[in-house]
Amino acid sequence: MTQMLQRVFAVAGSTFWESVRNRAFIGMLLGALVLIAGSMLLSQMVVFDQRQRVVLDFGLFFISFTGVIIAIIVGVLLLYKDLAQKTIYALLTKPVRRFEFVLGRFLGLLAILLFMFIIMTGAWLLVLKSEGVILRGIHFQALFLVFIQLCIVASVAILFSSFSSPVLSGIFTFGIYAVGRQVDFINDLMTATKGPFASFPWLKPIGSGIVNIFPDLTLFDITRQILLDVELPWTFIASTSIYGLSYIIVFIMAAMAIFNRREFV
Repeated sequence: MTQMLQRVFAVAGSTFWESVRNRAFIGMLLGALVLIAGSMLLSQMVVFDQRQRVVLDFGLFFISFTGVIIAIIVGVLLLYKDLAQKTIYALLTKPVRRFEFVLGRFLGLLAILLFMFIIMTGAWLLVLKSEGVILRGIHFQALFLVFIQLCIVASVAILFSSFSSPVLSGIFTFGIYAVGRQVDFINDLMTATKGPFASFPWLKPIGSGIVNIFPDLTLFDITRQILLDVELPWTFIASTSIYGLSYIIVFIMAAMAIFNRREFV
């Protein structure tokens, strides 16, 4: 077990340093910081009593969306790059099992996201302080849930990259993310007396499948509660985190199973 963990963390460490030195990653991170700082300029364009709401809303959005983009781009390229550059052959001739390699790549991606997340969060907190926003527990709850959402997207990216090309993996991963952001809306449409599901009952099985299979990413967005000054119990944060962790485990186990059976010739 100890040797296995050492191999996994060695792959994770290599993944982290490779990505941190990548100019594209640095460019995306700098772009995100510019957008977060730009929320201060946006706040100056609204009435005074709405400035804090703007930096709260846009700051969280930029952190979440930029994190998703980085998770998708880096995630779909990790396994493909090893196959394209033939480095996978050298790695697998060493005592590194395929599932250890996938798990190490995923943990390395999480380390990249955490590094990016800490920097952007620090910038956002500075913006909030400059606007006189009083930090409360719900702000840190929101940040925690955003990071869990990024971990889910990263696990989806690793899953698709285990058997598909980067372009298709990116499209599929972003599709899962986009649908996941609409699960709550689709669920409401299914219970409405008007709308596509009421007009075309044959669509309901499709809608039910989406609601039951796709991760509901709306659970990880509590911006509305922040703007309405609604406090959330930590039991909700815990249950939502377990919900997200369950999807992460399923996606990564599926990625390891698929990659283990993949032919590299």
